[in-house]
Amino acid sequence: MDQRLAQLVEELTTSGEPRLEPGRMKELKKICKSSEEHVSHAYHLLMTRLNEEHAEVRFSAFQVVQELFTRSHQFRTLIVSDFQDFLELTVGINHEQPLPPPREVAQKLRRAAVKSVQEWHEKYGEAYKKLALGYHFLKQNKKVDFQDVHARTVAERRREEEKQKRLDNIYKEKAKRAEKEME
Repeated sequence: MDQRLAQLVEELTTSGEPRLEPGRMKELKKICKSSEEHVSHAYHLLMTRLNEEHAEVRFSAFQVVQELFTRSHQFRTLIVSDFQDFLELTVGINHEQPLPPPREVAQKLRRAAVKSVQEWHEKYGEAYKKLALGYHFLKQNKKVDFQDVHARTVAERRREEEKQKRLDNIYKEKAKRAEKEME
């Protein structure tokens, strides 16, 4: 059963499809429902997939996490027990470790993760202290605007601003050089 669980997680997270394959997902949920050991094993497999340096794999793994989070108290407890790591791997709260490429998928992952954290907080925040703390950490410390569709962190906004400044300086230099050449 553990082998089948590992195979399902592998197949679900490497398909490259934007949506999870319903048949495999149903089988995974059925296996997890059969025992807490399987829930724990699925959690560890998914956290391993979330550590992959590829945003599409992380996004697929996140979608599986979303499904299991809403269905299993034990799974919620496991995710919340390691909530900071989970946030670093899905929201990209660590300035030193931005989300991996491709960029579009990384942004989609961030938006989906922020939206889920907000929904989880509203639904389960009272019962899971670390979930409430994680939500408030994102809101207060990382200045994640839960109303902002792009849900960018301060670090990400700073990187964007620095990149824009560098581009502006490059354009100014090119304009000066072109001006001098015309004289």
